[in-house]
Amino acid sequence: MSETAIFLNDKDDGLGDIRSVLKEEMGKHHAEHINDMLLQDCATPAGNDIESLDRVTAGGITASGTAANTMNFSTTAETAANYGAATAPDIYSIDRVNNAWSHAEVNTSGADNVTRTLSLDHLDDLFQKIWTRGGNPKVMLTGYDTLMRIQQLLQSQQRFMEEKRIVPTYNGVKGVPGVEAGFIVATYNGVPIIPTKECNADAISRIYMFDTDYLYFSTAKPTQYFESGIETGDPFAINRLGQEGLYRTMGEVWTTFFGGQGSIRDLA
Repeated sequence: MSETAIFLNDKDDGLGDIRSVLKEEMGKHHAEHINDMLLQDCATPAGNDIESLDRVTAGGITASGTAANTMNFSTTAETAANYGAATAPDIYSIDRVNNAWSHAEVNTSGADNVTRTLSLDHLDDLFQKIWTRGGNPKVMLTGYDTLMRIQQLLQSQQRFMEEKRIVPTYNGVKGVPGVEAGFIVATYNGVPIIPTKECNADAISRIYMFDTDYLYFSTAKPTQYFESGIETGDPFAINRLGQEGLYRTMGEVWTTFFGGQGSIRDLA
């Protein structure tokens, strides 16, 4: 905010307290940006950002170049084609190419830019793989487009019984309201489906399954707000006559069991 904008904000049609307005709006944007970080594509290294759930739920290949049991990739080049680089799935300084235990469970077409039509078999396959590894999915995450596609797949199985409205929640996060086994899907296999507009997509959004007994967000420093500039008596800090504010959150996504996490990719 410039000094001029601050001066004029209570004149005529001004916003009033422009600092409070911007502070509130940027606070919302900060939370949304954390969601963006959490849902970056696997091929995007975290850098100073938070690690992405797409990377947590990625697979890899074995050291010999043969496919890991969770993937259809048979060569390092094919892994690179799907993830942007053969080392892209590496996370927490773990070499996932050479450590099969660090592969999450993945259902994928196994080929670059090749999609397949979503079916319930894809969901059932990933459930079975995670159960076999010893995990137990507690929540599913996907986009609104894929949520509607699941709804269409289940619609043919609709049985008209007494309606039961439910809103799935997990750790305070609410999903969309739905009818039990009805036209608006709220759960599948009893697992809540949480939709998000930021979800990674191929032709349609990917589906993530999480065993949250082994997946958590560790907060090093909770969200803090800082402000400096002419209004706080320190324009030298920002090198101009104005006011600047920023939000900062320090934390990281961790999983202690890759086998309890999974994703369905390459969907259309």
